[in-house]
Amino acid sequence: MVGFPSLKSGVLAALVVLATSPAAGQQRVQFPSRIPTKTAQVTAPGTTFGTAPAGPAATSPSFGAAPAPAYGAGTTPSYPPSVAPSYPPSVAPSYGGGVAPSYTPGTAPGTAPGYSPGYSPGYSPGFTPGPAATFQGNIQPSPTFDPYATPGAAQPTLFPQDPTMPAYPGAPSDTLTTVTRFLQEIRLDYVWIPGTASNEFGVNDADLTAEFAIPFLRNPQTPLLITPGFTFHWWNGPVSPDPVGDRLAHGELPSRAYDAFLNAAWNPQLTRVLSGELAFRIGVYSDFEKIVNESIRYQGYGYGLVALAPSFQLKAGVIYLHRNRYKLFPAGGIVWTPNDDVRFEILFPNPKLAVRLPGYSTTEWWFYARGEYGGGAWTVDTDPVFGGSATRVDYNDMRAALGFDFETVRGLNGLVEVGLTFEREIYYPKVQPPFSSPFVFNPDPTVFVRGGLAY
Repeated sequence: MVGFPSLKSGVLAALVVLATSPAAGQQRVQFPSRIPTKTAQVTAPGTTFGTAPAGPAATSPSFGAAPAPAYGAGTTPSYPPSVAPSYPPSVAPSYGGGVAPSYTPGTAPGTAPGYSPGYSPGYSPGFTPGPAATFQGNIQPSPTFDPYATPGAAQPTLFPQDPTMPAYPGAPSDTLTTVTRFLQEIRLDYVWIPGTASNEFGVNDADLTAEFAIPFLRNPQTPLLITPGFTFHWWNGPVSPDPVGDRLAHGELPSRAYDAFLNAAWNPQLTRVLSGELAFRIGVYSDFEKIVNESIRYQGYGYGLVALAPSFQLKAGVIYLHRNRYKLFPAGGIVWTPNDDVRFEILFPNPKLAVRLPGYSTTEWWFYARGEYGGGAWTVDTDPVFGGSATRVDYNDMRAALGFDFETVRGLNGLVEVGLTFEREIYYPKVQPPFSSPFVFNPDPTVFVRGGLAY
């Protein structure tokens, strides 16, 4: 028949259409891909990114059911079996219809990251991962933390706050970083001045103090320093050859006396140029045999400082000693620190020059030379030669010394020094009748040793 071959060709064409129709097998035409489809961690050449954010396993991106490409009737696309399609690096693959789906890298979770042929998945710093695990149940990484940044680049801290500290609603206040230790220092000083002969005066002084810092005027950098203290004085002589008649001529003193005092100091910093040093002390100074109004003494000092340069200051003020011989001294001078290892305090009446010694990592050592106006005033119970009552008495001297002081990294510090004491005097401002005029006795000059330890 003439029409049989045409009928046969039409049946074959219908079978081909049914075999390739989406409704017949719900199959999708897939092109070969260079993106790994069974890799949970992908690394670009030469760059380490770490592990991708938690989510579905990395597979070929699914873009929905794409319509089957329309080919000409009776025509089937043919690819060499061993050759994958080749695309230029900058050209996206062509999908049915000629338009590839477009996705923007760094979009919100739930959308697929964009991939370009020939390049591994990239995670930009702006990519926001999905809900992450919390540290200790309530601390999350900082929102600006980027786990996929280039190694070596400075990054924000992983945790916005210290996980060992409680979570405060806002930034910590200044008091958390400028806390002043309440007990600043416990200190013991000892001074030994030898002397046992008739024209000598031996001294052993032990001074124990504790310094406490109290915040003052809402400035933790300049606290109020409160220092209670107690001093023991053991005296030898002056020894009189005559037990009775010559005691006044040799100014004999009792064997013991004591100081019990409370000191308050404050160093205000008014500006970067102007500052001050203030102190006031009240105490009882006596042999505790008899305590009278004169046994209570008030002392103090006040300085004003002007910083002409970071290393140079002018210092001027007064010192109130409240002694019987001298009550008030002008004081001051200059303080010069040319570098961190040298300090000059050229001050009257207590100068000091100090130089740091090199070569010690855990202990800081300084060598110094200093001067001091020493001594004190007390009320003591005298024998009948002095009237048999509480009598005011001074011991005054000048001292020059060389020494070392040190401080360790653990806060232990101390000093040891050797010096000379001279211009010594024992002064009685008033003696009961028949001795109504002031009396002065001058012991011989001698050496002295001082040591101190504080923590």
